[in-house]
Amino acid sequence: MVTFRPLLPLLLLLLLPTTLTAEDGADAAALLRLKQSISDPTDCLAAWSPSSPSPPCDAANPWPGVQCYKGVVVGLRLTHMNLSGGFNFTAISTLPGLHSVNLKHNNFSVPLSATGVAAARSLRALYLSFNAFSGAIPADVFTNMRWLKKLYLEGNNVTGPLPADAIAAAPRLIELHLDRNQIDGPVPFRLPSSLKLFNVSHNRLTGSIPPEIARRFDKSAFAGNPGLCGSPGSDAAVCVAAGPVPPPAMPPPSPEDFVAVQEETSVFVVIGIILLVILLVTGAMVLMLRQDERNAAAATPAAYDYYSTDAGGAAARSSSSKAGGGAEMVAVDVAASTSSHGGGGGRRMGEFVLLTDDIPPFGLPDLMKASAEVLGNGTLGSAYKAAMRSGATVAVKRMRDMNRAGRGEFERRLHLLGELRHPNVLPPVGYHFRKEEKLIVSQFMPRGSLLYILHGDQSPNRVVLDWTARARIAVGVARGLAFLHEKLGGAIATAAAAGRPASMDFDDAAPGAPSLAVEAGEPAHGNLKSGNILLDLDMEPRLVDYGFLPLVDASQAPQAMFAFRSPEGATRGAVSPRSDVYCLGVVLLELVTGRFPSQYLLSARGGTDVVHWAAGAVAEGAEKELVDPVIVAGGAGDWEAAVRLLRVGVRCAKPEPETRPSVAEAAWLVEEIAAGGGAS
Repeated sequence: MVTFRPLLPLLLLLLLPTTLTAEDGADAAALLRLKQSISDPTDCLAAWSPSSPSPPCDAANPWPGVQCYKGVVVGLRLTHMNLSGGFNFTAISTLPGLHSVNLKHNNFSVPLSATGVAAARSLRALYLSFNAFSGAIPADVFTNMRWLKKLYLEGNNVTGPLPADAIAAAPRLIELHLDRNQIDGPVPFRLPSSLKLFNVSHNRLTGSIPPEIARRFDKSAFAGNPGLCGSPGSDAAVCVAAGPVPPPAMPPPSPEDFVAVQEETSVFVVIGIILLVILLVTGAMVLMLRQDERNAAAATPAAYDYYSTDAGGAAARSSSSKAGGGAEMVAVDVAASTSSHGGGGGRRMGEFVLLTDDIPPFGLPDLMKASAEVLGNGTLGSAYKAAMRSGATVAVKRMRDMNRAGRGEFERRLHLLGELRHPNVLPPVGYHFRKEEKLIVSQFMPRGSLLYILHGDQSPNRVVLDWTARARIAVGVARGLAFLHEKLGGAIATAAAAGRPASMDFDDAAPGAPSLAVEAGEPAHGNLKSGNILLDLDMEPRLVDYGFLPLVDASQAPQAMFAFRSPEGATRGAVSPRSDVYCLGVVLLELVTGRFPSQYLLSARGGTDVVHWAAGAVAEGAEKELVDPVIVAGGAGDWEAAVRLLRVGVRCAKPEPETRPSVAEAAWLVEEIAAGGGAS
């Protein structure tokens, strides 16, 4: 029997139908060699047979699990098939177009080194999660597979230390998931600059997290390693035992090095003295400036913001501040404003303009006497909850960097926003204008923001959003955004004709036949993100912080307005109504995955790049694995609908604005999915 085994591939080729091309025969032979190494108890791969009537990439009847492009095998997706045994990567190394292998959720249990995985040099993505692969990770996985971008190995029995030098030299590695294994040893000092997602949580790592690695990745990437100093939950004694993180080994200094050090020392001493003098002078100037600011701002209004994120990106709510046991006062300087009023309508209550008759009238004196609770700091300003003695409670936002337009244009804009009426839009109810700062008052939403509910609320009684709630929120957000584009679009045409700053241009067609052309002008919202989506007592979403782009200083808009985090905003500094569609896509992906988007952060540290992550999952057909477990627990109907919504989110967040749907089309797609239909 052993004598004839080398002839088996040739015999298999001879048994294939004579109509197959040479390329089809080579692909089939490679897959049949692979099948010999696999145990398939449920016959999921029964169609992989020398007597198969069709080639692996037959357009009408392809082999199960084989992914093709223009007749070429580009991927193998063999997930959830109860496969076991070994997996002979050498057998498929002859497939030049093979870019992806997905073996998630099977029972493969051989050592990684026995699979010959490094022989598959053409692979871009390798998904081996939730099997029982064992042994150490071979270094040649990274040194030989130079095209490898994604490696998923979580949930296996991988042991041994990480091949640190080989990982550091990987030229294209973007994602490395090694969590829930038995890996020991230290965390590598260096990781590729291309690496965006890195997870070694729930292993047996020891030592300390190198400072550079700790700065690049969130602490959750190292959780569940009790012996690793710096990981969440590690004991302080571990850090004492580990001591300081040793630097990378350096070669011993040569005599020339000593000479160079002596020459440089004198230079550094002189530079140090100069810097010390500059520091002292600068410090004195800063102290004087701060004293001047305190004197000038002693009576400035403390206004407020709901929906902020802290430096790490987590939603936060601070507790109510009290002074001397009594209610903190919201101090407002009423003497600095003039009595002129450039807008029409509204009731002037002294230096405060009330935009609605739906609430009891109040003015600045009422706000001054209100008890204030700090809600947070956002990109546009600080937010407070103000409970007035009359029993009314409002949200007050103290706006920064809003001096792009003069008083007249500011007031016209606020009156326009105050007239908007939609169940998913929260209009301002009043404002106070000063050149130095502005107050914008709106109705208080006691449930806070979607950002807080998804990521910030860790209390035992926190609200858990199932699929029904998330679908309802997605529909409300999409409807509210479409309404803003419709209503503010008409206002922009009027503003442009009058020579005033325009906020956007809207040319969306009816939902049944939306335009795919990129609209001119600025986005109607401009700052759509989960922190600016508030929830009322019925869990209906209400959009806030919209329509401010024409008022925000041009120099501050890229930092303050989320529309500028879109690809076109980040690279060209140009935004359009399709930038709002990108922001909507990020929110939809956040709703489906439950992950905090790294797009919300000005720095690269923390969060998850939900756009890149979801786009890769769609390309690999692995969308379900991104769905929040809370949704999956609701059953197949819920997660299947969530997958469809995730695909819409990916479409909305495409890099090129012209390839995104219009706002009207996006809203229509979201409503179709929530209603039980929707595109696949």
